[in-house]
Amino acid sequence: MTYGLISDIHANLEAFEAVLADLAGVDAYLCLGDIVGYGPDPGACIDWLCALPQLTCVVGNHDLAAIGRYDLGWFNPYARDAIVWTSDQLSPEHNSYLASLPLTAEAAGAVLVHGALPEHMEYTTTPQEAMTTFEAFSGPLCFIGHTHVAEYYRHRPGTRLCAQASLWSGGRILLDPEVRFLVNPGSIGQPRDDNPHASFGIYDTDARVIEVKRLRYDIRAVQTKMRKAKLPSYLIERLGRGH
Repeated sequence: MTYGLISDIHANLEAFEAVLADLAGVDAYLCLGDIVGYGPDPGACIDWLCALPQLTCVVGNHDLAAIGRYDLGWFNPYARDAIVWTSDQLSPEHNSYLASLPLTAEAAGAVLVHGALPEHMEYTTTPQEAMTTFEAFSGPLCFIGHTHVAEYYRHRPGTRLCAQASLWSGGRILLDPEVRFLVNPGSIGQPRDDNPHASFGIYDTDARVIEVKRLRYDIRAVQTKMRKAKLPSYLIERLGRGH
């Protein structure tokens, strides 16, 4: 089977629509959370996500914060302002959907979590941090998001050897059965690896290959919507920088 890997959409409908058009034809979807937050179209992004076939999705910290289930004190002022605005845009049905999402899930032979294990909303940015997650699950593969950086980690069982590799411009990962993998497909709606193009992936379970892709979309259209919504200017400007 082929799975679309999507994460950190962050209410960016233009980026999400472009990615879904590219993913047309995959068999199922894996979503790593943070559907909302930052961007101008939270309700529409939830609606698009809910319409996807065979979707497995976990919850992110922005998703929880938007429905009052995560302490806003953890967020910087710009993210906090966007969350408050987002909360006012969501319908009761949207709130119920976000509330129904689990912290972790298993699908396609992989564990799904927004940030890390065992602390679900921690960031994974170094091999040392990745090892904490590797030690918390027993399978060969885990998908994470949260950092908005496309990359992966390789761990050889029986050792503490862990290598980190960037997917800044996309790339293919061949899943060696002798190695465990922790894969972050990057952010669709708010990349932060100095590449503003939407980041996502395709996981082919038969070929045992993960391909991460970068895709151009209409950033200016999103920025125009964000200005109209009076979202923080810092969030608007960083969208074009990819940082």
